[in-house]
Amino acid sequence: MKKIMMAGFMAGLIITCAAASGKKNLPVLPSVQKKFTLNKLNRELGYQLIDGGVSVVFVFDPAVYKIDDTDSVYVEGSFNGWKKGTDESWSMMKFRGSVWTLTKNAEEVRIPGNSGFPEFKFYVYAGGRKNADEPPAVSDIPGYQMATNNLMLFPGDDPAVVVANTATADRVKKLAEFDLNDPAQVSVLTNVRRVPGTTMLWRGYHPYKKSRGQYDTEQTRLELVKKSLEMNGIKSIITLSGDEKPSAAAGESISPYEQAIIDAGNELFIDTSYNTVYYHSAEADFGNVIQQIVRFINSHPGPYYIHCRLGTDRTGVTSAVLAALCGADWKSIAADYQKTNETGIKEFRDYRLLQYSFEQMLGKPVADVKDLQQEIGAHFVNGGYLTQQELDTLAERLCGAA
Repeated sequence: MKKIMMAGFMAGLIITCAAASGKKNLPVLPSVQKKFTLNKLNRELGYQLIDGGVSVVFVFDPAVYKIDDTDSVYVEGSFNGWKKGTDESWSMMKFRGSVWTLTKNAEEVRIPGNSGFPEFKFYVYAGGRKNADEPPAVSDIPGYQMATNNLMLFPGDDPAVVVANTATADRVKKLAEFDLNDPAQVSVLTNVRRVPGTTMLWRGYHPYKKSRGQYDTEQTRLELVKKSLEMNGIKSIITLSGDEKPSAAAGESISPYEQAIIDAGNELFIDTSYNTVYYHSAEADFGNVIQQIVRFINSHPGPYYIHCRLGTDRTGVTSAVLAALCGADWKSIAADYQKTNETGIKEFRDYRLLQYSFEQMLGKPVADVKDLQQEIGAHFVNGGYLTQQELDTLAERLCGAA
């Protein structure tokens, strides 16, 4: 505890000096106060760690956000499913003058967003209006915001990591940057690649729905995804974004190759969600998703292709689970998950978000897992979703000769 307090004290000194000198172009460490004291920094960052870092005080100053006549304020974020003013337990109270605060246990909010760190915004009713404001982050201190969200860092977290991640997240790659004669670059463009630990399972982008039509890569991306189905001899497809029909007006079309797969009854359509795969992975909805996927694979011909819209979240988590069930180690799974960030479509996911999903299923830190295949399999067997025989069959089908 003394070490934590000293780290907080030193971090407080660093952050105070940086703020006072106006040097906001450099990352600064998160600070910890013994007791909450309102200051310029925590009003800008939107939070303050106290009590050695075991508690968090959310801070909303309407003046910082240029909002007048505030009636009520809620906190929404990665830790509460981005609830928009529907949960009174996240309602803030007047603290002093026009400033609002809310104190929470740190463990309750240490749930990562896309950045790999807790993310939040304020949901503000003001001026008697029925519609709420959801202002973007105002801090210009590097490491404490991404994609308009405030980020919450704790002692031991490095803001420089966020800075680097943000640079990747903001990158849009143009088609001219890709060498389409290089299979490795085509894989980056399409987000299509073989799942670790398998020889018969591929994962990637949607074969015909345009999700990033504003970029010059999109049409070519879809054409190459369609071609990859044929090149890899895909015989069965798992779609995690529901049975969406192509839009002729948007220039979307199902290839004859995929249509033959659908006509043969070899495409499974599942409609799951971001919140389910990340924040409720230990619950029945996600258990049933994995059950459907495993039973589909065990009863349909391979090779297999699994995708959602971007091949990022739903695909990222489910393919990671399938990789683990086939014996892939955590390091390989996390590295594969991060590869999606190279696509260059202004989407970013840090491996810590996937790790959170896994740790909900495992009931302990990934670092404490001795046999990932056995322990993740036990979760689905003990939960009554699958039998060990079904898991053995899955591994045989996905690791068979290509």
